Amino acid sequence: MFFFVTLLVCFIVFMLLTSFFNRKHKVLISFASALVVSMLLQVLEQFYLSSILVAAFLVYFIIGNISTFKSNQLKLSLAVLFSTSIVTLVLSFTYFNQKTTPPDAEILRVMFIYYPLLVIFTACYAYMLLNLFNFKILQATNPLLYILNKVRAWRRMMHMFWIISRKGLAHLIQQDHAKLPYVIAEVLDNMGGVFVKFAQVLSTKKDMLPANYIQAFSSLHDQVKPLSPQELKVIIDTKIGNMDETYESFGMEPIAAASIGQVHLAKLKSTGEMVVVKILRPDVKQKMTVDLDILIQFVSWLSERSVKIKRLGLIQLAEGFKQNLIEETDFDIEALNTNLIRKAFEEHNIRIRVPEIYSEYSTKQILTMEYIEGTSFTKAVTSDVSERVMHAFLDQILVIGIFHADPHPGNLMLTADGEVALIDFGSVGYLTDEERGGMLSFLMGYSNRDTKEMAYGLTRVCEDGHLLDEKLIEQRLSRLLSEASFSPDPTSVMMKRMMSMITEMGMSLKPTIAGAFRAIITLDGTLSSVDDTYSLSAASQSYATHMDKGQVVKERLTKVKEQITDYIPKLLELPILKDNKIMIAREENHSLHDFMGTLTVGIFTVICMVVMLASFVLQGEAMRFLLAPLSISGFGVGMIILIMAVIKQLKPKV
Repeated sequence: MFFFVTLLVCFIVFMLLTSFFNRKHKVLISFASALVVSMLLQVLEQFYLSSILVAAFLVYFIIGNISTFKSNQLKLSLAVLFSTSIVTLVLSFTYFNQKTTPPDAEILRVMFIYYPLLVIFTACYAYMLLNLFNFKILQATNPLLYILNKVRAWRRMMHMFWIISRKGLAHLIQQDHAKLPYVIAEVLDNMGGVFVKFAQVLSTKKDMLPANYIQAFSSLHDQVKPLSPQELKVIIDTKIGNMDETYESFGMEPIAAASIGQVHLAKLKSTGEMVVVKILRPDVKQKMTVDLDILIQFVSWLSERSVKIKRLGLIQLAEGFKQNLIEETDFDIEALNTNLIRKAFEEHNIRIRVPEIYSEYSTKQILTMEYIEGTSFTKAVTSDVSERVMHAFLDQILVIGIFHADPHPGNLMLTADGEVALIDFGSVGYLTDEERGGMLSFLMGYSNRDTKEMAYGLTRVCEDGHLLDEKLIEQRLSRLLSEASFSPDPTSVMMKRMMSMITEMGMSLKPTIAGAFRAIITLDGTLSSVDDTYSLSAASQSYATHMDKGQVVKERLTKVKEQITDYIPKLLELPILKDNKIMIAREENHSLHDFMGTLTVGIFTVICMVVMLASFVLQGEAMRFLLAPLSISGFGVGMIILIMAVIKQLKPKV
């Protein structure tokens, strides 16, 4: 009877949930789910489920009201449930399962004193371990979705390794065969989606990859099935409002479609304006995150097995690709990027059009923007246009500090009246004042052929730049300048060879700076393909000539003055510094805290061990029910913490 009542109640609940979430096959899903839950409850009822849940709720209420435990409710609830289940089951199958019935007074003491204390202390131990190991599933906002993604990741990984073995990729890596790039391209193509998009990105990195890799990756195309009209209507009705009331007309056939989303032309009913509507595919973020992690594992696997592939820097490219792609799945970020650059262009009088965003018709999944009619940069343009575009990008990087990170031909448009428009701000880089200053120093040094200034600027935009040898960098830059001077376009050659020099010297550009250099090189390739007279050297030289150097110097002095004004009061508050004693004391104090923490855990573990050993000799009610179990579990937890502390100390300091 209990089983059928539970089945009926669960079936009704699941029917309501499937209706709320608009799921297909509602009756079948609800019945199957109710059957599984009912069978699970029937089984658990045999193991004192009711008593476990009641006790767990009471203990959770007690511990949850202690301020120390309020920070992470999920870990606490799991710790309490685990503790209550273990203690209840152990007592049930040992103490309460004896042949002789214990005295009533002893049973009362066990139930109302020893049992709650054991549950509370064991829950604290479990909570400590959950915080110590920091399981990823507990950090997830939706643990069930995390598990489903892990299952999907395992299936995708198995599929990828099946393709790798079928194509003989592992054998080709060892031989470094000429077919290797084409086989890698086939693997990416068979995996589809994110992997194909990554290959398309790689095909544009002519400055970093050999010609055979560029050729292999250029043949891949992202073939996706567009969303059906019914799916489009459901998305718009849910996220924006009634489709028929919002748009006067809506083109169901996308003008562009990719694995992330698709783009449609529409006309607003309220204003009659033509707009571009970008729609994100449902559940694309969860699926894409799984594939991106697998992609990085695949690239790491390739790099570990081939020194030549490792030198290509595919791991860094994959990590940057992952970050950019995740940002592209949040249209709020793209809307913000578009509005910021549009406003900055207006303030700095940059003659590049940026589409207007219609925020009232935009969400995280739908982006509505102004429709700019024109042709992409696939046809010839004048030298005035190409110079204007390059100057605008240098302004973005050196003056504004926000730049379009993917200026390929499809993102640049030429309107009928000769205006240049820039679209698609899903991938945008942000530079700090220090990074802009470093880039500016490098460019000014290059325009004056001052290798010392160039080296200074380069160290400011590299990771751990203060540790680099400026003299050695200056010598290498001087050699590069001499070599590049024999080229028809010295600046373009200089940029590409400098990126190789940075890798060879073991240096590492800051991610945003690497993105800025790649954007310049990408734009250089775009403009070179549409303007035969274009030269990066001429464009950068003309930019440096027109740059207000007096204003740049003034900005630098103002920045230094602000820093001094900010630091002087703080310096006056400090005691007299001598031989960096304060810094050393702070470092020693930090180490002292670590030592004291480890010592405390060590003493706790020793005490638990002594009590545990004593429990084997001494006999008594309190020892049997309370001190022995607590000392055993405490000793285990203490040993785990000490082992983790030792491992941390043995790790090499980076």
